[in-house]
Order: sequence, then structure tokens, then C-alpha cells
Amino acid sequence: HGVLKNFNMYDVLFVATTAPFFLVAYDAVTNLPHKDGGMMILDLSNPRAVDERIAHISGIKMMNLDQIGEMVERNIRDRNNKIKDIERVISEEVPSLEASMHRLEAEPLVNEAFRNMGDVCDRELARALQMLGEADERTTRIMSDMSRAILEGVASTPMNNIRRASEQGDKEMLEAASKIFDYSGSPISD
Repeated sequence: HGVLKNFNMYDVLFVATTAPFFLVAYDAVTNLPHKDGGMMILDLSNPRAVDERIAHISGIKMMNLDQIGEMVERNIRDRNNKIKDIERVISEEVPSLEASMHRLEAEPLVNEAFRNMGDVCDRELARALQMLGEADERTTRIMSDMSRAILEGVASTPMNNIRRASEQGDKEMLEAASKIFDYSGSPISD
């Protein structure tokens, strides 16, 4: 009971023993001065060595092995539930991620096709401007913008269809698109 004489000095008191009686008795503690900031008593004993009535004393929070075990079980349950939630989110997102990864397979083909078509547009724009002779900056910009708009308008739908085919794993469509656009690489992975 030497520990109890400095009872108000402790923030946390761990009690761990196999003694068959209360080492920290209610009557002994109620007459002692208490710590202003409160105190936590953890009774890790079996059988219990701290009188449970002590938990009702203002400023004292007490937990025994059973309560700690319940808290651990609750935390494990909560974590398992979080794991289930995370697994559900992952399983919902995997198809989208797989589709995005498949779509990436078509990007080299799409990029090269756009680049080749852009080169054709640039060449034809240069020829048209040469035929016009003296073209001011505004006319050049308007024709360049029109050339790009036509390219985007004509090529966007087929390119989006190629991307969609890639997302869906349609290797025949990708192979056909590779031949149509004379793509030398292979967007198809096995």
C-alpha cells in the first residue's frame, strides 16, 4: 500500500498481479487526494486487483482486462469492416482500372494516326496558302484552325472507337485499325 500514499502523483497506474484480493481498495482511495488532471487505472490482474467502485470516483477512469479485451475485439471488428469496405471499393474500381489500362494499349496507334493526319493537314495547308499567294496572318490562322477542326471532327469518332475497342479487349478491331492506319507498332498485348 506504499504506492497509494503518492496516489495523486500518478497519471496512469498499472496493476498486474495474481493476488486474490484488492490491492487498490475503494475505501483506501476515496480518502486520498486525487490528481487534478485525472488518472487512468489499468487493472491487468487476474483475478481483478482494483475495486470496480473506484471507476465511479470523479476524475478516475478505470479499465480491467475484460474491458481491454472488448476494446481490442471492437477495434478488430471495425478494422475487418473497413477491410471489407476497401475490398468492395477495389472490386468496384478494378473493371474501370482494367479498361483504362487496356485503353492505354491503343494510345500509340491513336497518337501516330493523329500525328500522320496532322502532317497531311499541315502539308495541305501549306499548299493552299501557297496557291493563295500573299495571305495575311489572320487568314493563315483561320485556315490553320479550320484544318485542325476538320481533322478533329473527322478523326475523333474513329479514334474514340479504337480506344473503346481497346478498353473492351477487341483485339480484331485493333489489328484492323493498325492495318488501316499503317501503324508499325502493335497496340495488342497478349
